[in-house]
Amino acid sequence: MPIILFLHGALGSSSQFASLIDKFPESCECHALDFPLHGNNADDIEFTMEHFADHIISYVEKNKWKKVFVFGYSMGGYAALYAATKRPELFDRIATLATKFKWNPEIATKEKEMLDAEQIERKIPAFAEQLNQRHKHIDWKEMLQRTAGLLENLGVGNVLTPVRLEALPMEVMVGLGDKDSMVSMEETLNVYKQLKFGSLYILPDTKHPFEKVNENLLLCHLQNFFNC
Repeated sequence: MPIILFLHGALGSSSQFASLIDKFPESCECHALDFPLHGNNADDIEFTMEHFADHIISYVEKNKWKKVFVFGYSMGGYAALYAATKRPELFDRIATLATKFKWNPEIATKEKEMLDAEQIERKIPAFAEQLNQRHKHIDWKEMLQRTAGLLENLGVGNVLTPVRLEALPMEVMVGLGDKDSMVSMEETLNVYKQLKFGSLYILPDTKHPFEKVNENLLLCHLQNFFNC
């Protein structure tokens, strides 16, 4: 039975995958992970891609899985690929969606501006309350601050280098919504071309937030890629 591990994006949690996982056949064993201090995970570690990738590796090893499949949304896709560069023998196939691969100080600064707690509280209070309800072990404003630090670190040190991507020995399918305003088609295509065993899919009429994704379309791509 194939094991599929679902990894959420920045500010997200495993609960976002509940309805998608319910649509998978019983022949697939699906698990969704919360990154530290996200959702119900009380583990308190530094928010860096290094630590998040190691958290994935530890989770797979603790469960004694061999050759696990992974679907990573946004940050989850980045962390999954970085984990695979460190421990490729643990992973079979990796699919991503809406993962931002291009990072530099200017891009990081722009993305950090979207994490202003005062602006969010004033302009989109419903999102502030959603963050407050989603994360049980950290104040939502501190979550924003720590995530901003993570983006800043990526801006000065993009760990998914072309050399590391080219060396990945497993099949990787990168995906993007055609109306994603955060992730460009160019950066997604560049990574696809760098992968030795890469493939690409595009979701039509799809913006960046996972809640905007047509789950039935995504499910078709994932089931075909994971052969389940």
